[in-house]
Amino acid sequence: MGAVRSKVDRCLYECCHPMHGRVFILVYVHVLIVAGEKLDGVEAVERLVCAKFEVRDMGEVKEFIGMKVMRNRAAKTLTLSNPGHTATLLSAFGMDKATPNKTPMALGVKRTNTGASLLPEGAQYAELVGSLLYLSTTTRPDVAFAVGGL
Repeated sequence: MGAVRSKVDRCLYECCHPMHGRVFILVYVHVLIVAGEKLDGVEAVERLVCAKFEVRDMGEVKEFIGMKVMRNRAAKTLTLSNPGHTATLLSAFGMDKATPNKTPMALGVKRTNTGASLLPEGAQYAELVGSLLYLSTTTRPDVAFAVGGL
């Protein structure tokens, strides 16, 4: 099909066609998500894939690898969220009753090491930061700076 694999994500391919515009193909195991600038470009890629493989069209994406996918056609936006992972993470670290903040970290905060252990085990802290890193790189880039500080 002439699709080129992304250098950033090896599961993402891109086709550029003079009439159909750019079309992206995301591959995850046996699942393909096809998205593009124009519907006819998406349909052309789908026809090519269907001609070569046995496929089942699942319709518009609502969920992908645990993430919620929300599309606003009028605003031309696509939003990802991960409420299940977030709720599980909050519960696992005893934060499920905490009051949410609009800002992940206040400006001008200087972190200091008090020497006191805030979590009972060092591995728990690493697990928390790793889980937050996953969220910051998949669906919550707004927390990336605060997580980087941790």
